[in-house]
Formats: sequence, structure tokens, C-alpha cells
Amino acid sequence: MTNRPATVPTAAGVTTTPRAASPVPLMDPARTYPLWGPGAEQAVLDVLRSHHYVKGPCVAAFEEGFAAATGTTHAVAVDSCTDALYLVLRAVLDARAPDQREVILPSFTFVATAGAVVNAGGRPVFADVDPETFNLDPRAVAARLSPSTAAVVPVHIFGAPADVPALRALLPENVFLLEDAAQAIEATQGGRKAGALADAATFSFYPSKNLAAAGDGGVVTTEDAALAAKVRALRDHGQTRKMYDHEDIGTNSRMDEIQAAVLLQKMPHIGAWTAQRRAIAARYDAAFAGTKIRPQRVLAGSDSAWHLYTVRVADRDRLREHLVAQGIGCGIYYPHPLHQQACFGRFAPDACPETDRLATEVLSLPCFPGLREDEQAQVIAAVLASK
Repeated sequence: MTNRPATVPTAAGVTTTPRAASPVPLMDPARTYPLWGPGAEQAVLDVLRSHHYVKGPCVAAFEEGFAAATGTTHAVAVDSCTDALYLVLRAVLDARAPDQREVILPSFTFVATAGAVVNAGGRPVFADVDPETFNLDPRAVAARLSPSTAAVVPVHIFGAPADVPALRALLPENVFLLEDAAQAIEATQGGRKAGALADAATFSFYPSKNLAAAGDGGVVTTEDAALAAKVRALRDHGQTRKMYDHEDIGTNSRMDEIQAAVLLQKMPHIGAWTAQRRAIAARYDAAFAGTKIRPQRVLAGSDSAWHLYTVRVADRDRLREHLVAQGIGCGIYYPHPLHQQACFGRFAPDACPETDRLATEVLSLPCFPGLREDEQAQVIAAVLASK
């Protein structure tokens, strides 16, 4: 899921997008550059001088390191999280009859999740979310289950794990459970890392993500050796045993060596960066307790990666205008639920009322490594001063 701040209607009914740089930005990846940038510059130069740009040692080392970091056996690096979702769903849906390819997912997410379902030959079935966690509601999933259900895709929205144990408990054995962990690297549930909670998981390394590449990138994690082998083949035109030997019609979805080289330089820092995000979120939680601001609730026994610190507030648009006027960066993720998007209209999606309400009330506040304490205080003061 890619994060792009949305325009919003003002009180006068005019859509505006702030143009001036914010004194407190919503995100600022440049602040961590001194920690990893010099090493990444040298690593990229080494790749260029090696002339080994794909299927090289950096990708292999990254896959090994990422599997270890998530507590999984297999990690398959690809060129985006969108393709990671697509490749896993292709592997799952190709084995199902045409009338058994429904995939249940939340409507409150980025379009890539549902787009991957359609592109893999499936039918998206949108389910509503819990109004406090913003994550897929197991009760809504239970209501959407049918003999045609092939998979369920909980999205760990904003880095907070969905209720994977509850989903697992209600699903038949033949229904595949796939984590969309695009925003959730380092999140945990029951002591286990996101990426190791379901049958497989997908992550994003888009430049805005907690662990970001210098462009696009993604990965699939799983304990299933057969699934990992299938994804490896599909990412490389369906090749398995040797070049020009194709069992499946795949695609070109390999991660390149330069992106892997950059990610290898950043991976040692992700624990410290996540700790900073959690400290900022805890400070915000304490400051907003007892006010009109309703932060996203994280399930007991889970730790969020806090990719975004997102709150609900009834007069969201007014608060956003106030923050922008105060020079505070903020964003709306996501303003248009997927069940209302024209591109999915042919699937006759059911209503998702909690999602509809969320879309009018959510606002994300600055929460990133390097955000200074005085800037956090400025954000808090500006939010609390809003009328």
C-alpha cells in the first residue's frame, strides 16, 4: 500500500492541497540518512562496478536476512508489494476452480490489495473493519465466508496487526490466510513478528515505508517451501529448472541488486527506528487521552510498527485546516473506501458502514524517526488547541 496524502474539502467547499513545506513534516526520511546513506552510496557504487544488477548476491543476502528478521524460513524478494500480493494470490488462485476464487479483504486500505486480487484472477469481497482498530473485523469476515472463498487478506493497517488468531479460528482449513504487512515491519502479535502470523505475508519497501528502498521493492515471507518455490518461479517468467524452461506464465518481478544493497544498509537500524516511532505514539496517546481525539487502538498482546499515527475525530477537516495553518504536516489515509471505487463496481460490493465513517474522520499525524521532542510538543499543542 502506497501512501499519498489526499486533498480534502475545506469548510468553504474548495479542495486544497498545501504547497508550502511544513515546519513539522508528516514524514522526513532525510533525517536518518547520515546513519545509512554513506554505506548505501558505497554499496550502490559496488553494484555498479560489479555489473551484476539482477539475481546477484545482494538480493540473496537480503532474502536471508529478512527471513531471519521476521522469524520465517523463506523470503522471496520482488519488485513491489503489489507484485508480492499478486504472486502469492496467483499461486493460490491458480489451484482453485473458477467459481472458488473469492478473496475477502478490508475496504479500508490502499487500492493495491484489491487490485492484486483482480489481476490474479480472483473476485474481491470487501468486508468492514473494527471502528477502534481500523483493521478487518472477524465478524464481518464470518458474514462474507462462502464455499467460494479461497483466501482472506487482513491488512495490518498503519502498522497495527489485525486479529490474525481470531481470523484463523473461523476459517476453514482450505482458506488461505495472507497478511498484507506492507506497513508493518517489526510489528508483533503474541510475541511473533508480522510476516510469520499466517500462511504467507507481503511487505513493501516503497520510499515512504518504515524500511524503504531507493525506489520500489517488496518481499514475500512464508514457511511453505512449495509456495516459496512457486513465487520464485512466477517472479521470473515462470522459470524453474533452467533458463528458457517455463512451467507457468509468470512475470518479470525481480528485485534488483541496487535496491537490495540499499535495504541491507538500512536493516540494522529498523529496530531503533521502530522504538522511536513507538515512543512518539505513546506520547501522543497520553496527550490525547480524555479528549475528542480517538487514536487507533492496538490489540492486547500486539505491538504496532506505527507506520502512521492515525486518529479519528468528528470534525477532521476542520482539524486538518487548523494543523496546516500551524505548519503541521498531516495526511488522510484513506479518503475513498475501495467498495466505493468505480474500478470495483462490477463486483457489486456490499456496504461497509464503519469504513465509510472512518474515511470521513481519520487523520495521520507526524510520527517518524528523527522527529524531535519539541516538534512532538508542537504537534500536540496544535491538535489540542483546535476548536
